[in-house]
Amino acid sequence: LRMKLLEECLKTSAGPCFVGLVGEKYGSIRVPGEVESAEFEMILDAAVEAGLDTHILEEWYCRDENAVPPAYYLKPKAQMLKNFQNSMESSSAAKTRNDKAWRNVSEEIKRIFRTAVLHLQEKGTMKSAEAKKFLCSALEDELDFALGKQTPAFLRKCVCYIRKISNFDRFAKLPEMARYMDIVVSADRVMRNQEAYERLLKVRDEFIPTVVAASNLRVYSSVTHCDMKLGYSQEVESNYVEGLCKQFYEDMVDIIQATVQQNFDTETDPLYDEILQHLSLCKSHAALHQSKTESLDYIQEYLLPSKGSRMNPLVVYGGPCTGKTVLLAEAARQVRRRV
Repeated sequence: LRMKLLEECLKTSAGPCFVGLVGEKYGSIRVPGEVESAEFEMILDAAVEAGLDTHILEEWYCRDENAVPPAYYLKPKAQMLKNFQNSMESSSAAKTRNDKAWRNVSEEIKRIFRTAVLHLQEKGTMKSAEAKKFLCSALEDELDFALGKQTPAFLRKCVCYIRKISNFDRFAKLPEMARYMDIVVSADRVMRNQEAYERLLKVRDEFIPTVVAASNLRVYSSVTHCDMKLGYSQEVESNYVEGLCKQFYEDMVDIIQATVQQNFDTETDPLYDEILQHLSLCKSHAALHQSKTESLDYIQEYLLPSKGSRMNPLVVYGGPCTGKTVLLAEAARQVRRRV
């Protein structure tokens, strides 16, 4: 789903269309949501050959004969996990149980895919290019998809922020460091996951510079120094986020203005067409807004003119179908009434 959303954004956005945030964490491999039938069955056979129990794959994936070509799809969590649909409304204990159950399932699925794919690579049955999608993290997959095969003109509408943290390894044993780096536990020792780190370096220090050398991609690289006693403290984090927000704001304004200037003829300007479509969609969604909410008040307060120039972006977040678009549409409608 993430890749489909990204593809749609890359196709339809007339202004800024991709922002990459790269730090010290590569991330784990993804649970495949869709696998072509022939490929899935080959992986299943390899897993059995490697002595793995494949029951969980057979339980969580179903074959779709209507797909072209036929494919196996991951079943919805709501279908497979007991009480998953009601976890948001039920007790926090039920939600915790569901989250734990999914973590266990997803880790086992990833382990089977990784072992089977590496086994196929060793045998020469699966090429590295085919195996990559089963062995890379979402970070590498999305950066490669968004930046790897684009024109220089397209990359001018993208921006990437790289943040490196010095003296990081010495604080790996601190529990909160798992948020910022890939760790493994070996013999009761907590240390950096070297395999994930090496893959991160290939993406961050090799792939992105290669793209920059062949295009006008905006890339900002910064180094954050840990506090010698506290490690990556909240103060260090706050200073970095403040600087990132200011740079992000300036870049978005700059890219939008450059796009508008380049397509000044509104009769053929795709950005102008996109604005008109958003205005129409905004009117439709605003009609669905039923009640005044605290979130709406917060947005209105953010949009009100302030004495100083506001540089920090406002982030509206929430799960699928929770009303984010309707909320923003109503906020936009009220702003227009005040202007």
